Amino acid sequence: MSLFNTKQFWGTRVGPEEFDEQHLFVDNSIIYVGSYSGNLRIYQPQRGDYKPTHLKQEINLQDPILQILIGNFGNKSLCVLFPKRVVFYSLDMELLKEHKLQRNGFNMCSGQFGQGRKDLVCIQSCDACLMIYEQEQLLHICQLSTEYFPLPGPIIYSQQLDSFILQNSCYELESYKYANLCTLQKKRAQPNWTLNLGEQAQKIIEIPSQNIFYVICEQMLFQVQQSGIIFHQKRLDYPPASILVNEPHTLIITSFTHHLMIYKDLNLVWAAKTDHICHGISIGKFDDIDKLLVVLNDEGYLQVIYLGTEQISIQKQFQIEQQHSYQQLNELYTSTLQQIQVKEGNPIIEQNEKSQLQINAEIIKLAPTRDFIEDKENYLQVESLVIQCLVYLNITSKQQIENLQVQLVYDESIFISNPRFEINVLQGTIIHEFNVFSTKNCPIDRVVKVLCNHKNGCYSTEFTLPLSLFCYMIQPEKNAKYKITVNVNNLSIYNVFKDIKPIDSSLLNQSLMTLQMTNSTVSILANKQNDRWRLQSDNFEAICFILHELVVRERENIKYTDDVPLKDIFDVIDEHFTLKLSLKEYEKDLEQKANEFRAIQKKILQRFKENNPASVESMNSLLELCFQQFIQLMDNTQKCQNIFKNLQHNLQCMIHLMLQLCYLRFKITQEQLEELKRLFYCEKDWEEEVFININYYLKGQIPDVVHENTQKIKKIITMLIDKLSKQ
Repeated sequence: MSLFNTKQFWGTRVGPEEFDEQHLFVDNSIIYVGSYSGNLRIYQPQRGDYKPTHLKQEINLQDPILQILIGNFGNKSLCVLFPKRVVFYSLDMELLKEHKLQRNGFNMCSGQFGQGRKDLVCIQSCDACLMIYEQEQLLHICQLSTEYFPLPGPIIYSQQLDSFILQNSCYELESYKYANLCTLQKKRAQPNWTLNLGEQAQKIIEIPSQNIFYVICEQMLFQVQQSGIIFHQKRLDYPPASILVNEPHTLIITSFTHHLMIYKDLNLVWAAKTDHICHGISIGKFDDIDKLLVVLNDEGYLQVIYLGTEQISIQKQFQIEQQHSYQQLNELYTSTLQQIQVKEGNPIIEQNEKSQLQINAEIIKLAPTRDFIEDKENYLQVESLVIQCLVYLNITSKQQIENLQVQLVYDESIFISNPRFEINVLQGTIIHEFNVFSTKNCPIDRVVKVLCNHKNGCYSTEFTLPLSLFCYMIQPEKNAKYKITVNVNNLSIYNVFKDIKPIDSSLLNQSLMTLQMTNSTVSILANKQNDRWRLQSDNFEAICFILHELVVRERENIKYTDDVPLKDIFDVIDEHFTLKLSLKEYEKDLEQKANEFRAIQKKILQRFKENNPASVESMNSLLELCFQQFIQLMDNTQKCQNIFKNLQHNLQCMIHLMLQLCYLRFKITQEQLEELKRLFYCEKDWEEEVFININYYLKGQIPDVVHENTQKIKKIITMLIDKLSKQ
């Protein structure tokens, strides 16, 4: 949760006793600590290690201490609550007055009740009774309703309201006027207001300057007005231990996860890790340094701390996520399964070659089909007929295999009619038939991976779809917007792409070939010396696929000597980033419109609940208008999401093209190329994650990733290309 630790100003172990948050009280530079063992200790810390001289006084008061307070109870004195008595001491621990309690005490609060000149003490008993004492005598005993107070809870006194704020056992926050409690004789006290919180309150604090209370519960933090109305509430992601007000707008909350959180206007502004759970927390001034935090845990660790910027000692090494091959995953799965079988005492099942699966893919037919194809404009067509590839997948096993899961993994530019299926029992050979189509997205790779999983292991293989499924030859075109030139070593265009058969013999041209893809065309032009080829298209992403095929087929005979076209790649990155921001704005507007729609619905329901409801015709018109706007906004968001998805695929094509050119241009091995691909492999926030990956790859550190534009990502990509060029 935090990158920082708190710094210790002073600290000690009070003793092997049991403590609570009410055992800690700080009076400027003096710390008072009680315990359930009856020991009261007074410390005056100084910066550095603990010294015996820091303990000013230690006294055993015989009975378990429940709570300690310091106030002006005549003179400034110390009030100590025990289960059966309450005792007033001077600050030098001289006994001033002792009162025996008629009921078992639980906790107490102090203040100038009734706008008096000196502090009084209100003690809450374990059986719903409030006992009000001044230093010399008992003033009042007020019985609360035992129906709602079988168990006591936290209590505070509000000077502005002249009221006691406490919680009953029904999880209700209640307010009792002091003046009303004083006038009661034998009647039960009735609250001025009641507020149902629904959770057990752990502590209540008041901020008089804001006229509000903060109530911290097991999972929620409530901000309650003095009139008993919830002004704001916040759900906490951690179990809170205690709460403290530092300034009018600043809260300090400690947690059972060893963290200290600071909130300003209920917004988390700082978090730090503590050495112990801070059950009690207060603020003091030591060595003329103000605002130091004093914390105490239930085991007696007492510390004076402050918020430092020292990082947590446990450092996690940042690693770029690596994609394991299916063979490595299979080996890991097999070894883990054998370890489990050894632990359980079961015999290890040996997997020999005969028991392994055999998978063969057979291309049966590749031709335009006259069958009905829904949304055929999304697929590659020849003379208005969709090109379809029929594939037979032969799965063979000599041993019986049950519940075999088969899945096909392929590029986004490929559509397969049934990519996932299950075979209940396999013994022998099963033939699975499916159709493959080329979609309107520009392809990157035409390899299809076949994954088979069963309880004894997994098996994977792959097959390559024919190039004719993705493009076919058309009339030559010489003009195009984007161009890439590569050096070749005496190659023939038609020998390299001999698997693409021309529809008409008139299309044959030894120096020019134009291929039609779903939404674009790509031309390959050779010069007279046949040592340079130009790949050109009006769609830069389409060049990626043809260049990839060229590299796969003739890697040793191809070189690239020009500069990497970063400007065109950066244009796609800018467009991707702008569209991502637009999509976030759409989602934000959609959430706001949904809240508005629900608010109108609630308002109409409230009208119907009234005894004499007013006309709701205008509200119905407003609801209908809001609903229409909501639907229109949903349609716009859906369109933006579809465009963004296509643009993400185009960005992947551009990055793949850039890496292929770097592979041809610089001295990069195949392993380095795979590592570079992992730098750009991101699924969600592409700009931010790629910036982190490349920055760590170049500098070995994790930077700040809050981006308002694409300048940083473009700069870091340029630095990466520059480093590759100097290898």
